[in-house]
Amino acid sequence: TADTGFSNDANNHYLRREGINAYIPDNQFRSCDKTFMEQKEKYGKRHRDTLKGIKSVIPASEFSFNKKRKTCRCPAGNDMWLKNEVITSDGKRKLFFEGKLTDCRHCELKHQCMRNPSSADTREGHGRQVSITYTNGRTA
Repeated sequence: TADTGFSNDANNHYLRREGINAYIPDNQFRSCDKTFMEQKEKYGKRHRDTLKGIKSVIPASEFSFNKKRKTCRCPAGNDMWLKNEVITSDGKRKLFFEGKLTDCRHCELKHQCMRNPSSADTREGHGRQVSITYTNGRTA
């Protein structure tokens, strides 16, 4: 047995290849268990009291991702552009999106959404950036 820190595709492939019968919960096991369904609403996110100097912004979970079409829409309803796509060594895909400067510059949610809202005000700046990591479902 092992804890969730050992849950990754490389370890799972090794265990399968060597025929080892192991028990390792995946990193999302709580989200699959009905017992923990309301945990975040009841207790909030963990370790929020230790954060210092980091402005809280609208989380990436509030953005609408479409993995099949590789699109993203921000909470204000604006389409974001696909800045980069990476396939990691363990076979996961990571899509990086960025808000268009003209959209972020005039957005009503800019101060809640961006850690540095003034970055959208210049040509060299950036809009809000978010990413999503996923697998194709075929893991060991």
